Amino acid sequence: MTTCQECKNFFPLEEDPNRGDCVQRVKDPRQEYYQAKPVNADDDASSCSSFQKKQQ
Repeated sequence: MTTCQECKNFFPLEEDPNRGDCVQRVKDPRQEYYQAKPVNADDDASSCSSFQKKQQ
């Protein structure tokens, strides 16, 4: 099982590394911006369409 913690879009919180944000860059016709969604590091990411394995 892949987890959110293994994704390059996961950024852990300083006060609790078991929680963090899934940060995505979004483009629309007028601008580009970032969206952040709170997730747990242990959440199952096997069905996530934006999962990208971290480079070691």
